[in-house]
Amino acid sequence: MLKTCLDKSAVKRSFSRAASTYDDFADFQYEAAKEVSDALKELLPEGGDGKGISVLDIGCGTGSLAELILPSLPGARVFGCDLAFPMLRRAGEKLGQRLTGLAVADCEALPFRDASFDSAVSSLTYQWAGDLSSAFAEACRVLKPGGLFALSTLGPGTLSELKECYPGYRGLEFKASDEVLNEAERAGLEVISADKRLVKKVYKDFFELLRTLKHIGASPPLERGKGLTPGRELKEAGETYARKFPAEGSGVIGSYGLMIITARKKRP
Repeated sequence: MLKTCLDKSAVKRSFSRAASTYDDFADFQYEAAKEVSDALKELLPEGGDGKGISVLDIGCGTGSLAELILPSLPGARVFGCDLAFPMLRRAGEKLGQRLTGLAVADCEALPFRDASFDSAVSSLTYQWAGDLSSAFAEACRVLKPGGLFALSTLGPGTLSELKECYPGYRGLEFKASDEVLNEAERAGLEVISADKRLVKKVYKDFFELLRTLKHIGASPPLERGKGLTPGRELKEAGETYARKFPAEGSGVIGSYGLMIITARKKRP
């Protein structure tokens, strides 16, 4: 899903193209967003409507995470930012004036003043950061002292089946959880909780997995690897995938190394 040398322009183009199809194919992404929303709720005081609280959704995409947060915090001011403008436009269409504001922004260079937000959330964005240290430092910078941060990201094991079955797959080994947590701590965040697990999703076949990744903007870079025609090479990969990673009953398995992290900005 990531190249060794991350091309942010390519990432931006890919997610921009997928803005109109993302919501129809993002089942796993919605589940991850739901976990982040639940994690934030557990951190906030019970019984409040969020009045006076400001929340920043970093890498908000089409607004799925913000949409989950808003009902439980109707009084909060919720902002979203994303690298891809078409994703932001889709979020604006879905949520309208329920969102306080939207901004085009890279998670490594947030266009907000220091200590602007009481809380921040992010779902499946930080694996796309070229410099994770800078991304966490930016999140920490825009949070008020003691501000809360809940996020999900991807770790080792993500799409391991694809890597094994398709010779032309070029992917990056995602950072291990210890490395991610260390980066967060170095940036000035105090980790409250961290959960990691391998989530297995079922797809009709190898081609549905590739189609899903394309339509959410996360297509892995693929290269021809055995001198075969692209069609024949994909057919062989699909046959290998079906043989090695069948789902119970029917279909195939695709794995995601999911991490859910909650943290707090350290006070001076």
